Order: sequence, then C-alpha cells, then structure tokens
Amino acid sequence: MRVQEIQIDEKKRYVLIDENNNPVIPVFKYLKYLDNIGKAENTLKAYCRHLKLYFQFLKEVEKDYKDVDLNLLAEFISWLRNPDQSTKVIPIQQTKAKRSERTVNTILTCVQGFYDYLWRIEDYEKDLSEKTKKQVVRNYQSFKPFLHHISKGKPIDKNRLKIKEPRREVLTLTKAQVQSIHDACSNLRDALLIRILYEGGLRIGEALSLWIEDFDISSTSIRVRESKTISGEGRKVYVSGDTMNVFQDYLIDYHDVDTNHVFINLSGPNKGEQLKYRAAFDVIERIRKKTQIDFTPHMLRHTYATELHEQGLEVSIIQKLLGHAQVQTTIQTYIHPTDETIRKEWQKAQENMKGEQLK
Repeated sequence: MRVQEIQIDEKKRYVLIDENNNPVIPVFKYLKYLDNIGKAENTLKAYCRHLKLYFQFLKEVEKDYKDVDLNLLAEFISWLRNPDQSTKVIPIQQTKAKRSERTVNTILTCVQGFYDYLWRIEDYEKDLSEKTKKQVVRNYQSFKPFLHHISKGKPIDKNRLKIKEPRREVLTLTKAQVQSIHDACSNLRDALLIRILYEGGLRIGEALSLWIEDFDISSTSIRVRESKTISGEGRKVYVSGDTMNVFQDYLIDYHDVDTNHVFINLSGPNKGEQLKYRAAFDVIERIRKKTQIDFTPHMLRHTYATELHEQGLEVSIIQKLLGHAQVQTTIQTYIHPTDETIRKEWQKAQENMKGEQLK
C-alpha cells in the first residue's frame, strides 16, 4: 500500500492506494469528508498515513476492516509498538518501542474516527458486522464514549484503548539562542516569521495565515485571523516596535505581488504565493543547520509563554494571548520555569527562612 499525493484546485489531496493500484474506497470517502469539513492538508496527509498502517496490519492478520473487535484493535496497538512491526515477530529481550505512546494514541484516534464515519454512512453501516458496531463504533447519541460494553451496551471510558503517555519535558530557548536564531535568518521574511513566533507566541499555522491588514502598526498589535481553536481566532497579540519596522521593510523590499498573505514564497515557480507549511519548515531546518540549535517553531511559543510568566504576567492574560480555551492548558503545558528562575526562587526562599533552619 502507498499514499498517493494529488493536486486538485491548487490544494493537495491524499489517496490510499492498494497493492492492485486501486484506491481504498472507504478511506478515500472518509478523507474527502474530512476535506469538505475544512481539515488542513497536513491533517489529511497524516490521516491517510495512519489508515495505511491500519490496513497494512489488517492485511497481515488477514482480517477485513468490516469485521473487527476490541481484541483486534488491542493487537493493532502491539503491532504499532513492535520495532519489527509484525505480529509474527516477538522480541525475546526488552526493546525500545517503534512509536511513542502519543503517536500510537494519535493513530488510534484516526482509526476510531474512520469507523465513526462509516457507521454514520448508510452504504457502509449496513456492511459492518454487529460485532464491529457494538465494540468499535462509538455511541452516536452521547458523542462522548467511543466504545461500548459488548454485553450491557453501556458506554465505557473513551480512553479504554489509549495507552498511558509519559509526561513530556517541554523545552524552551534561552534569550541567546533566540537571538542566534534571529541573526541566522537570511532575509526579512524569515526574520519577521521568527519574531512573530517568539514575540507574539503564534502557532506556525496562525502566522502563515496572517494577512497584511491584520497588522496594526500604531498599536503594534496583530489580529490572529485563523487558529486551531475557536478561542484563538480573532485574538490580538502584541509585538515590539522593531518587529513592526521589520514588517514594513519586508513589505517594501519583497512584497510586490497582488496578495493579502503576509508570508509568501520569495523565489521559485510558486513565487508570490502563500508560504505553506513545508516551505516554512524548510526555513526552520536551514536555520537549525546554520545555528546548530535543535528547535521547532512551537518552542518559540513555549519560550514566549514562560518569559511572560516569569515577568509576573497573570496566567489568565497569558491564556488569552495564547488563545487557550482553558487556563489549565496554559498552566500545565506552556509555563515552564527555567533552571535559573528555580535557583533564584530557591535562594529567595532560603533568605526568608533564615533563623528557622537547623543548627
């Protein structure tokens, strides 16, 4: 099986092709549905790859996608984690899993969504076995749990098939590293992108979706046009006057095309068109090689949030700037005291505790 990329109406779509060079029709229709409801190109590509893995697994165990149960999906989890990616190879010694817990859970979510879609489509729903409907398809009425108890028909915890994910250490950058990254930019467009990711805390997709009119030079603010969350859309973030100067210089020196998009391709066959994810990550990769700093665009967002918190900004305000619906997301994921801050706070506590320590 393979994932085939095709170009339709200036947008990339993805098709799962089987061993006979035919499209896998249920997957094709599911991806078309996701495309119609506005899923991003990268999401469609990822879902196609995830379902490719699932159908490869089904082929190996000689099962039809219409007739699966919880035990088979549990076996799929083991298959995903097995370094040899085979149900026929069982390691004798403990080996490192092929995929992280987070990646496995992401693939499972995709498979669950695929079956939920099939259950809602009459032409496919009637072909699914009763076992698959009972054990794999989520409760249509509650929309909450994904699986059902076989015998009682009661909804169960939607995380039953999920595996526990270790808490990830989220990395931030030092001011010196951010400066090195900025200095390594080869043009004003790249410098502006890095500045906005760092000073505004934008997600890379939010930055690439910006229009010229989203920039308010007088208030040095930017309105976030598109976001992955409803709470993130339309929010206003603030950047430095220097960044607004870079923005203006960039428009004068490079932006001589008829488009509202701020970030565009500066050369090549797509010159003047909106800068896409792949091209943006190529920019990041060039800077990484040049600086030898292993960073991602999202690390600039983490750094932004952490620095705001260390400067005493209220968490509720940081939440609004980041576009989070829940303040707990801000606290648990994005605020990371640096080692230097921890040391200073410990020293401060030691000073306050003088006279109370053991002698």
